[in-house]
Amino acid sequence: MENNKIRDAQPKFQGTDGTNRYMYNQLWKLCAGSLFDLPIIGEEVYYFPQGHIEQAHLVASENDNLCQFKPIFDISSKIRCNVISIKLKVDTNTDEVYAKVSLSPFSPEFEVSIPNGNNEQNINYFTKVLTASDASTHGGFSLFKKDAIECLPLLDMSQQAPSQWIVAKDLHDHVWKFKHTFRGTPQRHLFTSGWKQFVRKKSLAVGDSVVFLRGENGESQIGIRKAAPQQSNISSSVISKESMHYGLVATASNAINSKCMFDVFYRPKSSKFIVNCKKVIDAVNMKFNTGSRFTMKFEGRDFNEIIYSGTIVKVEDFSIYWKDSEWRNLQVQWDEAATISRPNKVSPWEIEPLIRKNKRQREINEIGLAMSKPYYNDQMVQSTKENSTTNASSSFRLFGVDLTASTKARDVLEPLESYQKSKISEIFDEEKLDQIQAVTSLTEIQTKKIRCTTSSTKVHMEGVVRTVDLTDFDGYNHMILELEKLFNIEGKLHMHSQWKLTFKVHEGDMMLVGDDSWLKFCNTVKEIFICSK
Repeated sequence: MENNKIRDAQPKFQGTDGTNRYMYNQLWKLCAGSLFDLPIIGEEVYYFPQGHIEQAHLVASENDNLCQFKPIFDISSKIRCNVISIKLKVDTNTDEVYAKVSLSPFSPEFEVSIPNGNNEQNINYFTKVLTASDASTHGGFSLFKKDAIECLPLLDMSQQAPSQWIVAKDLHDHVWKFKHTFRGTPQRHLFTSGWKQFVRKKSLAVGDSVVFLRGENGESQIGIRKAAPQQSNISSSVISKESMHYGLVATASNAINSKCMFDVFYRPKSSKFIVNCKKVIDAVNMKFNTGSRFTMKFEGRDFNEIIYSGTIVKVEDFSIYWKDSEWRNLQVQWDEAATISRPNKVSPWEIEPLIRKNKRQREINEIGLAMSKPYYNDQMVQSTKENSTTNASSSFRLFGVDLTASTKARDVLEPLESYQKSKISEIFDEEKLDQIQAVTSLTEIQTKKIRCTTSSTKVHMEGVVRTVDLTDFDGYNHMILELEKLFNIEGKLHMHSQWKLTFKVHEGDMMLVGDDSWLKFCNTVKEIFICSK
């Protein structure tokens, strides 16, 4: 191939059916976000009219007018339905994704044909939150090295200026062409020509995200996710809010009375008003009361998952006209401030009970685990033969101590066991926990390498998510070295100049990496975050 020659990296598109429809569905789901609980065809769900009204953006969820809206139809606060069909759509003006869900009042004789998944294929994808340079109409789009290698055709590095054309479809079936180059100081992967047109057309800004995926057949698709909430196209001056309320309720009421199908439009950023029946029943059976502690998942500004905790301060009907409705019947108080919007009233199926282990009890459990289930490898335990004039016997040694010898012969181990027990007693006396960590560290030194119970762990960095296996690492230094390679930031995590490592435990708390022993970290970490200072 001649130097500087541009080559077309993608095959021609073959329409929107078959494999391409599978690609479209996957892109749609990525743009919708991981917290959007889309129902499936044939599923039994509860439809909540109050939530449908709330989604309409006619009034805010905190507005008293919505609470006092009086339905003129005799309709239940929740309606059991079957999901007939689902069509994934995208707004022409805003690129916001939404679903058209067809529902039918529940019938035990209900049957529906489920679409097959014969066209599934392996897909590589990445998401990136746009920086000021990415969102500028005068620059280009910078890709992480790992994303470029996994999601784009390989460049011909024998060229003086390696480049190729990338062709990708968006959710409107519009075809975009981007020139992919490898240049700059330091050299990096960039989308140059074609990118500023994409930014202008999509009205992209700093904080918005780009979603790019590529199938094993070589087809690529591109989508966006806006950070700022999108404005509704319906003006309140054209149709009154009250009329819209009545219209939504009337449609559902008529469908129920006539036992026919009705359609609703379901948006990812709206309230969850189409919910799996079992999920609703299980949540109501939790019997949340005043004083109950809970956690709730949210999507952060960089589209990562955030868990906040709070306390239920009141249980009451959200609307005086829908008695005994579970819709937003829990008034809550959050534990901490947040930069994202959170409701002050939630529904039971949106939250999880907070079961917080006592910190001292966690420390005891960890030490108990280390004492009762030590991990011995072949290098730590040695078998030696002791010759005798009468017979031969085997002796097993751990750190040079004969494990088969009498108690007196193993007195060197007894102080350690006594020390561990004394420290556990001190915990129950509410002494400081730093001595417990000393015991844990001593156990780690003895066993040389502790076996982690955590395996696959997600690592987040500026909208990019990777998965690592903590059992592959010997400790913090080994993990940090591998994370630097994984995110192409060699040396920057160790220097602490630009990035810092935090992690989320299973209870939802955020902590700094390195404050605990490696064993404790492995057994309590849920997700890891590389954050900009």
